[in-house]
Amino acid sequence: MQELNDQTIFDVIEKEDLVLIDFYASWCGSCRIAAPMFERVATEEGVKIFKIDVEKNPKIKESLELPGLPSVGCFKKGEPQDLINVTKEDVFREFVQKMKA
Repeated sequence: MQELNDQTIFDVIEKEDLVLIDFYASWCGSCRIAAPMFERVATEEGVKIFKIDVEKNPKIKESLELPGLPSVGCFKKGEPQDLINVTKEDVFREFVQKMKA
C-alpha cells in the first residue's frame, strides 16, 4: 500500500474514480494486523487502497470523525462515501463490494 500524507491524499482522492484509504496509527496493533488483509481484499476486489498515518497527518485527522482505528474510508470521484472501523475480513469484503456497486 502506498503511504499518503496531508497533501497527497487529496490528489489521490480527486484523481481516482474509486479509492479506499486505510486510516491507521503506528502504535495501533489492530492496524498492523488488519493492513495485509485490507490490501489483499482490495486487490482481489480490484480496488485501489492507500494508507495514511493519522498521527503524523493532523490535518486529515481533524477533518474526519474516525470511529476508531483502523478505519477505512471510501471515496468516489473526490467525494467521501462511507467510513468503517473494521478488522474482520468478511465485514471488510462486504463493505468493499457495497462501495463498488
